[in-house]
Amino acid sequence: MEYKCRNCGGELHYEPSIEKLKCDFCGSTYDLSEYETQSDISADHHHDHDHNHNHDHNHNHDAGQKPASDLLYTDMEEPRKASEAGFAKATDDSTEIQEDLVVYSCPHCGAEVVTDKDTVATACVFCGTPMVIDTQIKGQFKPDKVIPFTVDKKKIEEIYENYIKDKPFYPPEYSKANVIEKIKAIYLPFWLFDVNMTGELHASGEHTTTIPYGEWIVTNHYVYDILRAGNQKYHKVPVIATTKTPKDAMDSIEPFDYSRLVPYNSGYLPGYMAQRYDRDASQTAEFSKGRAENSFQSAMMSTMTGYQGLHLTSSNLRPSDIQSTYALLPAYLLFMDYDNDEDKLIAINGQTGKVVGNIPVDKHKRNRFFLRWFLTFSVILIALTIALVMMVD
Repeated sequence: MEYKCRNCGGELHYEPSIEKLKCDFCGSTYDLSEYETQSDISADHHHDHDHNHNHDHNHNHDAGQKPASDLLYTDMEEPRKASEAGFAKATDDSTEIQEDLVVYSCPHCGAEVVTDKDTVATACVFCGTPMVIDTQIKGQFKPDKVIPFTVDKKKIEEIYENYIKDKPFYPPEYSKANVIEKIKAIYLPFWLFDVNMTGELHASGEHTTTIPYGEWIVTNHYVYDILRAGNQKYHKVPVIATTKTPKDAMDSIEPFDYSRLVPYNSGYLPGYMAQRYDRDASQTAEFSKGRAENSFQSAMMSTMTGYQGLHLTSSNLRPSDIQSTYALLPAYLLFMDYDNDEDKLIAINGQTGKVVGNIPVDKHKRNRFFLRWFLTFSVILIALTIALVMMVD
């Protein structure tokens, strides 16, 4: 699927700052509703969502222009296995697993685009044309919801620069100039679970008092049997739905503002990468239940106050009424292979700008830093020693 400007025929991309599709060449802007595919429209009816069909563009609509639907190309060939086509590496850095590589032809220039088999959106590495692979998001793989990017790529430069300022020993490979083009903006697949928790907790609480009683000091030690019971509904518990991205990193870039969830529209994808899930809801539900149980237990334990000692003795927590929503959430990812070490990942929340990840220490830079301080301190110490000797003489 290729999004074309109705004014000049140039490629369109989703622009977070204006929440519209924007032409890279003439600057024309379009509401996403003007480029809805039939599946987008069907999804909107399914979610009973009313779209606002405003026509707010900085160009004129005259009779000579083609309607936008005529410039939405949806004919994508079936992918070929990369191994059969002689490719061993992705052109978009989507994966390093050779067995998962497939090949598409760019609808604009005809070049071969090698990407992961679960890729939904990417770009041609040769002409830069954004590609939405509509055959990848049909049927069960069609998302219910999406949170559009709000942090644009210019803001990412500022966020990353501020991030490495606090890490004076970062390797030169991690400088902004060296990595900014390697940071990938990608919609990642998540399952959002609604979980109803019911249960009981039993705990033992201890309280000790010491009071003077004549010539005696009396210590009273009380032990209480504590019971808490209740229920709580947890909404949109997120679990990453792809094995290609580390779960711990994705947990760490939370939270997302789920009030900004909107019905899925493929118009949010041009200009970004996107992946579909390779773990379905049944495979990830246990993670959501575990997170809900931990939160529920912590909430009930927090009501057990006023005790000097508190010990959980038993618990019976029961998740039920589990419902799932398939959503695409925005993130920026930077994978680095430094000093023959395992891949280092830096992840940035594409909605809030929150950064997580570890930058390795450049041992040479660190050693030079401490050597300079040692030499400076030594010179000062020698100068002070000489001055004291001269004063004594």
